[in-house]
Formats: sequence, C-alpha cells, structure tokens
Amino acid sequence: MSSTTVASPVISVVVPCYNSGWSVGDTLLSIRAQSFRDFEIILIDDGSTEDLSEALASHRADPRLRVVRQENRGLAGARNRGLAEARAGYVAFIDADDLWHPDFLSRSLAALRADLAAPYAFALCFHLDERNRYLAPSVWEGLSPRHDLIGLVDVNLVGNGSASLFRTDAVRAAGGFDETLRLRGATGAEDWKLCLQMAALGRPAMLGDPLVGYRRVLAGMSQGDPRRQMRSAELVIADLAPLLPQVPRRSWRNARLIMAGWLVPAYHRAGLHLDMVLLMAGAYLADPLFLLSVNVRLAHRRKLRQVLDGLLKRVPDQHGQPVAALREPDGRRPFAFLGPSCAAGSLPVAAGPAPPNGL
Repeated sequence: MSSTTVASPVISVVVPCYNSGWSVGDTLLSIRAQSFRDFEIILIDDGSTEDLSEALASHRADPRLRVVRQENRGLAGARNRGLAEARAGYVAFIDADDLWHPDFLSRSLAALRADLAAPYAFALCFHLDERNRYLAPSVWEGLSPRHDLIGLVDVNLVGNGSASLFRTDAVRAAGGFDETLRLRGATGAEDWKLCLQMAALGRPAMLGDPLVGYRRVLAGMSQGDPRRQMRSAELVIADLAPLLPQVPRRSWRNARLIMAGWLVPAYHRAGLHLDMVLLMAGAYLADPLFLLSVNVRLAHRRKLRQVLDGLLKRVPDQHGQPVAALREPDGRRPFAFLGPSCAAGSLPVAAGPAPPNGL
C-alpha cells in the first residue's frame, strides 16, 4: 500500500503485525486518536499468511500510514525493520493487539523534552481481553517504584513492548531488539532486554498513569508458551548480568522470581502444574531476601491487596466492563472510539503453537 507520507514527523510509530487482522484495526484507531498529531505510522507486515486488507481498509486514507511488507523475521525483526524505516527523532513501538490512551504520545514526548538525560519514557498499563473488556489495573498505579536500572531489573516496570517512547538515535546505537533470542528458541523478552540496556545509559522517565492497554491473548507470546517466555527472560539475565556489573546479583534473582510469578496463571492454564510448582519453589529458594528490594515489596503488597479487595468487594469491580465505557475522573471516555469487541476477523485460537514471531 502506498500513500503520501508526512514530510518531517516528530515521532515514528512502529506497528509490527503478523496475522493480527482481528485486532490491528483497533490498534490503529488508538494511534490515530492521539492528541499529539505529528507522527508517521509504519506498519510492518511480518510475512502474514492472512489478508490484512479488510482490517486496514478504513485506515488507508490516512497519509501518515505506510505499510511495509517483509519475509517473516519475528517480532524483534519486525520492530527492527520499523526502526530502520523511522524518519523521526523519537520512535514508539506498539504491538498490533495493544491500545494507547489518546494522551500517550503527548505526555511521553513532554516527559522526554523535560528530561534530556532520559533515553526513553514509559507509561503504566492496564489489562484487557480479546473482546476489548477491562481485566485489571496496573499493579503500580498510585505508587512510586524505583525506576532506574536496578529498579527495572528487580521488577519489569515497563512490562511490555507497547509502553515506551524512545529517542531514535539511542535505540539505534543500542542495536535495536535482539533477534538472536528467536534463533536461540526463546523469543519473548526482547523488549525487556532493550529497556534494560537503555536504562544503563540513564534513568528513563516514568508516567504514573495507565496510558497503555496491554491485551492478554491466550495464544500470544507469553500466555501461549510460558516455558519459552521464562527461557527468554533467563537468557536476557545471562546475557546482561556480565555486562552490567553495577547491578547486584540479588537483583537478577529478583527478576527471575517476579517473572516466574507473573507466568503462574499461564502455567496453570497450560496444565503445567509440576513445572509451575518447581519454578516458583526454585525462584523463592534462590532469593530468600527478596523483600529487601523496595520494588519487590511493593509488588507483593499491592498484589495481596488487590486479591483481598476483590474477595471482600471493597472496590468497584470493573472486570469485564467494555474499555470503551471506562471514564476518567473528569467524565471523559478516552477509549470511546472502540467498539464492544475487536474490529474485524476472528479471535486468535488459544490452543496450538504460537505463530513464528509469537504475536
């Protein structure tokens, strides 16, 4: 697809897409609904085997959109192709099933302009399902976790590849996303690895509001194959620990513990109960002093409070509410542009192997 492109955009938005016709329309709606308008959209069709034309039809007239097709290289390879195509001084990546609050780009850009030492800015995330229904808030909402390099090793505060706005030159200097994880059979933690590499250059700016909708897809990268996701995290730890001697070894143990805990529901759904028990037992035994980390303490305390609040019904339960109906304190509905379910196509199948790039 060809179109007139934006001459000199301030931000390049990269959308890696593999067989995501069921969701990419909503992702593009959330990008086009941004209050900051000076950006280009680079959609990387990473060798999709399905026809994306119907999902993209209503977006073709937007001159900011470019579609680049390539042979399948995986999620990291698709992001890197978008990085190579980017023409702006700032670049943001959003997976083809996630959503942005309309103020995500404007607030992220303001944070980077206010803190010239920050290599990137990131926002908190809320969770939604395949039918655009709200699932859960961010664990970190209302808290002030440590978000320098050590804090981000202790706990992956960024959380996913759709939550950050980067300085383009800094990402390129870092080498982009590590495509060797896929070659080593452990794709999934490429975004965490890049964020840690960048945080070694300077503390990122953190936006304390949930401006990113992270979609839990049962057939997706982490939820569909938790063992692969865990291997990917362990490879990142093995790769980076020798290169970042300023990070205490205890922090890497914290990282493994938190990742294991996050994957417990996925192990349970997959019926990998013995693996789950052994993983968690090993993680806690290897990290008996985990509560010395302020971020790990905050995470455990907030998760426990969320469970208790849910059991005692002490807070309004938004679980299952359409994201389009969510209201902010001023009454605004930031996701009103969404329908009650995904825009087009069928939902992904939860069973069976993940696609080659894990999207």
